[in-house]
Amino acid sequence: MFIGHYAIGLLSKRSNALPSLALMFIAVQLLDLIWPILVLLNVENLSIDPGNTKLTHLSFDFYPYSHSLLFALVWSIIFGAGYFFFTKNKNGALLLGGLVFSHWILDFLTHKPDLPLSPFSEIKVGLGLWNHPVLEIILEMLMFTLGAVLYYKSPVYKRKVPFWLLIGFLTLIHVMNIIGPPPPNTMAVAWSANLMWLIIIWAWWIEKKPNQLRL
Repeated sequence: MFIGHYAIGLLSKRSNALPSLALMFIAVQLLDLIWPILVLLNVENLSIDPGNTKLTHLSFDFYPYSHSLLFALVWSIIFGAGYFFFTKNKNGALLLGGLVFSHWILDFLTHKPDLPLSPFSEIKVGLGLWNHPVLEIILEMLMFTLGAVLYYKSPVYKRKVPFWLLIGFLTLIHVMNIIGPPPPNTMAVAWSANLMWLIIIWAWWIEKKPNQLRL
Protein backbone atom coordinates (compact mmCIF):
# COMPACT_ATOMS: atom_id res chain seq x y z
CA MET A 1 0.00 0.00 0.00
CA PHE A 2 0.93 3.65 -0.37
CA ILE A 3 -1.94 6.04 0.31
CA GLY A 4 -3.56 3.38 2.51
CA HIS A 5 -0.86 4.03 5.12
CA TYR A 6 -1.53 7.76 5.03
CA ALA A 7 -5.25 7.00 5.31
CA ILE A 8 -4.65 5.43 8.73
CA GLY A 9 -2.83 8.57 9.86
CA LEU A 10 -5.66 10.80 8.65
CA LEU A 11 -8.27 8.61 10.32
CA SER A 12 -6.39 8.74 13.63
CA LYS A 13 -5.96 12.51 13.83
CA ARG A 14 -9.28 13.64 15.28
CA SER A 15 -8.35 16.36 17.78
CA ASN A 16 -5.64 18.85 18.64
CA ALA A 17 -4.95 16.90 21.84
CA LEU A 18 -3.36 14.15 19.75
CA PRO A 19 0.12 14.19 18.15
CA SER A 20 0.45 16.26 14.99
CA LEU A 21 -0.45 14.91 11.56
CA ALA A 22 3.24 15.10 10.66
CA LEU A 23 4.14 12.74 13.51
CA MET A 24 1.30 10.43 12.56
CA PHE A 25 2.58 10.35 8.98
CA ILE A 26 6.06 9.50 10.27
CA ALA A 27 4.56 6.72 12.37
CA VAL A 28 2.48 5.09 9.64
CA GLN A 29 5.41 5.23 7.19
CA LEU A 30 8.28 4.66 9.62
CA LEU A 31 9.14 1.22 8.23
CA ASP A 32 9.27 2.66 4.71
CA LEU A 33 11.36 5.60 5.93
CA ILE A 34 13.91 3.23 7.47
CA TRP A 35 13.91 0.83 4.53
CA PRO A 36 15.45 3.05 1.79
CA ILE A 37 18.26 4.09 4.16
CA LEU A 38 19.09 0.43 4.79
CA VAL A 39 18.95 -0.25 1.04
CA LEU A 40 21.37 2.61 0.34
CA LEU A 41 23.68 1.21 3.04
CA ASN A 42 23.48 -2.27 1.44
CA VAL A 43 21.99 -3.73 4.59
CA GLU A 44 18.74 -4.63 2.81
CA ASN A 45 18.08 -5.13 -0.87
CA LEU A 46 15.43 -5.36 -3.56
CA SER A 47 15.33 -6.00 -7.30
CA ILE A 48 13.30 -4.81 -10.26
CA ASP A 49 11.00 -7.63 -11.32
CA PRO A 50 8.18 -6.56 -13.68
CA GLY A 51 5.14 -8.69 -12.92
CA ASN A 52 6.34 -9.63 -9.44
CA THR A 53 2.73 -8.93 -8.50
CA LYS A 54 0.02 -7.41 -10.64
CA LEU A 55 0.43 -4.04 -8.92
CA THR A 56 4.17 -3.74 -8.33
CA HIS A 57 7.38 -4.23 -10.28
CA LEU A 58 9.50 -4.60 -7.15
CA SER A 59 10.81 -7.75 -5.53
CA PHE A 60 11.55 -7.18 -1.84
CA ASP A 61 14.33 -9.72 -1.53
CA PHE A 62 15.78 -8.99 1.92
CA TYR A 63 14.38 -6.49 4.40
CA PRO A 64 14.10 -8.10 7.85
CA TYR A 65 15.37 -5.09 9.80
CA SER A 66 12.72 -2.73 8.47
CA HIS A 67 9.80 -5.01 7.62
CA SER A 68 9.91 -8.21 9.64
CA LEU A 69 7.19 -8.79 12.21
CA LEU A 70 9.76 -8.72 15.01
CA PHE A 71 11.33 -5.43 13.96
CA ALA A 72 7.95 -3.85 13.25
CA LEU A 73 7.21 -4.43 16.93
CA VAL A 74 10.65 -3.12 17.91
CA TRP A 75 10.26 0.09 15.90
CA SER A 76 6.74 0.53 17.28
CA ILE A 77 8.00 0.36 20.85
CA ILE A 78 10.97 2.66 20.17
CA PHE A 79 8.85 5.30 18.47
CA GLY A 80 6.08 5.24 21.05
CA ALA A 81 8.54 5.24 23.94
CA GLY A 82 10.51 8.10 22.39
CA TYR A 83 7.39 10.21 22.09
CA PHE A 84 6.41 9.45 25.69
CA PHE A 85 9.91 10.34 26.94
CA PHE A 86 9.68 13.83 25.46
CA THR A 87 5.98 14.57 26.05
CA LYS A 88 4.76 12.29 28.87
CA ASN A 89 1.63 11.86 26.73
CA LYS A 90 0.75 8.22 27.34
CA ASN A 91 -2.26 8.09 25.02
CA GLY A 92 -0.35 9.75 22.21
CA ALA A 93 2.58 7.37 22.69
CA LEU A 94 0.33 4.31 22.53
CA LEU A 95 -1.39 5.68 19.44
CA LEU A 96 1.89 6.37 17.63
CA GLY A 97 3.24 2.94 18.52
CA GLY A 98 0.08 1.37 17.13
CA LEU A 99 0.34 3.45 13.96
CA VAL A 100 3.89 2.21 13.37
CA PHE A 101 2.70 -1.38 13.63
CA SER A 102 -0.30 -0.67 11.38
CA HIS A 103 2.17 -0.40 8.49
CA TRP A 104 3.12 -4.07 8.88
CA ILE A 105 -0.54 -5.10 9.08
CA LEU A 106 -1.39 -3.35 5.79
CA ASP A 107 1.74 -4.75 4.15
CA PHE A 108 0.73 -8.22 5.34
CA LEU A 109 -2.58 -7.77 3.52
CA THR A 110 -1.05 -6.54 0.26
CA HIS A 111 2.36 -8.18 -0.16
CA LYS A 112 2.86 -11.65 -1.50
CA PRO A 113 4.65 -13.87 1.06
CA ASP A 114 7.86 -11.85 1.31
CA LEU A 115 7.53 -10.37 4.81
CA PRO A 116 9.88 -12.23 7.18
CA LEU A 117 8.80 -12.98 10.71
CA SER A 118 12.27 -12.04 11.97
CA PRO A 119 15.86 -11.80 10.73
CA PHE A 120 16.39 -15.23 12.27
CA SER A 121 13.56 -17.05 10.50
CA GLU A 122 13.12 -18.25 6.92
CA ILE A 123 9.34 -18.04 7.23
CA LYS A 124 7.79 -15.27 5.12
CA VAL A 125 4.15 -14.21 5.06
CA GLY A 126 1.75 -12.04 3.06
CA LEU A 127 -1.81 -12.43 1.77
CA GLY A 128 -1.03 -11.05 -1.70
CA LEU A 129 -3.80 -8.50 -2.21
CA TRP A 130 -1.55 -6.86 -4.81
CA ASN A 131 -2.41 -9.81 -7.06
CA HIS A 132 -6.09 -8.75 -6.93
CA PRO A 133 -5.69 -5.21 -8.30
CA VAL A 134 -9.33 -4.18 -8.58
CA LEU A 135 -10.09 -5.13 -5.00
CA GLU A 136 -6.85 -3.58 -3.69
CA ILE A 137 -7.29 -0.28 -5.54
CA ILE A 138 -10.92 0.08 -4.43
CA LEU A 139 -10.07 -0.71 -0.81
CA GLU A 140 -7.12 1.68 -0.70
CA MET A 141 -9.00 4.52 -2.37
CA LEU A 142 -11.98 4.09 -0.06
CA MET A 143 -9.71 4.18 2.99
CA PHE A 144 -7.91 7.29 1.74
CA THR A 145 -11.11 9.12 0.79
CA LEU A 146 -12.68 8.36 4.17
CA GLY A 147 -9.53 9.48 5.97
CA ALA A 148 -9.34 12.75 4.02
CA VAL A 149 -13.01 13.61 4.57
CA LEU A 150 -13.04 12.80 8.29
CA TYR A 151 -9.82 14.71 8.89
CA TYR A 152 -11.18 17.70 6.99
CA LYS A 153 -14.36 17.64 9.09
CA SER A 154 -12.46 17.29 12.37
CA PRO A 155 -11.94 20.32 14.64
CA VAL A 156 -8.17 20.14 14.08
CA TYR A 157 -6.69 23.43 12.87
CA LYS A 158 -5.62 23.03 9.24
CA ARG A 159 -4.71 25.11 6.22
CA LYS A 160 -7.47 23.93 3.90
CA VAL A 161 -6.00 24.66 0.48
CA PRO A 162 -2.58 23.10 1.26
CA PHE A 163 -4.41 20.10 2.74
CA TRP A 164 -6.40 19.39 -0.42
CA LEU A 165 -3.31 19.99 -2.53
CA LEU A 166 -1.55 17.31 -0.48
CA ILE A 167 -4.47 14.92 -0.95
CA GLY A 168 -4.34 15.55 -4.69
CA PHE A 169 -0.57 15.09 -4.77
CA LEU A 170 -0.72 11.77 -2.89
CA THR A 171 -3.48 10.56 -5.20
CA LEU A 172 -1.41 11.48 -8.25
CA ILE A 173 1.65 9.62 -6.95
CA HIS A 174 -0.55 6.62 -6.20
CA VAL A 175 -1.95 6.55 -9.73
CA MET A 176 1.54 6.92 -11.22
CA ASN A 177 2.74 4.00 -9.11
CA ILE A 178 -0.06 1.87 -10.52
CA ILE A 179 0.15 2.74 -14.21
CA GLY A 180 3.78 3.83 -14.53
CA PRO A 181 6.64 1.79 -15.99
CA PRO A 182 9.13 -0.14 -13.85
CA PRO A 183 11.76 2.07 -12.19
CA PRO A 184 15.13 2.20 -13.95
CA ASN A 185 17.13 0.68 -11.08
CA THR A 186 17.00 -0.11 -7.39
CA MET A 187 19.00 2.95 -6.34
CA ALA A 188 16.41 5.18 -8.01
CA VAL A 189 13.75 3.46 -5.91
CA ALA A 190 15.72 3.97 -2.69
CA TRP A 191 16.56 7.61 -3.33
CA SER A 192 13.03 8.50 -4.42
CA ALA A 193 11.57 6.79 -1.33
CA ASN A 194 13.45 9.30 0.82
CA LEU A 195 11.30 12.04 -0.73
CA MET A 196 8.50 10.91 1.59
CA TRP A 197 10.04 13.33 4.10
CA LEU A 198 8.68 16.15 1.95
CA ILE A 199 5.16 14.82 2.57
CA ILE A 200 5.83 14.92 6.32
CA ILE A 201 7.05 18.53 6.12
CA TRP A 202 3.94 19.36 4.09
CA ALA A 203 1.72 17.79 6.77
CA TRP A 204 3.52 19.78 9.48
CA TRP A 205 2.93 23.02 7.58
CA ILE A 206 -0.78 22.23 7.11
CA GLU A 207 -1.31 22.21 10.89
CA LYS A 208 1.13 24.96 11.80
CA LYS A 209 -0.77 27.84 13.33
CA PRO A 210 0.54 31.35 12.76
CA ASN A 211 3.48 32.06 15.05
CA GLN A 212 3.30 28.58 16.53
CA LEU A 213 5.58 25.58 16.18
CA ARG A 214 4.02 22.38 17.44
CA LEU A 215 4.84 18.67 17.24
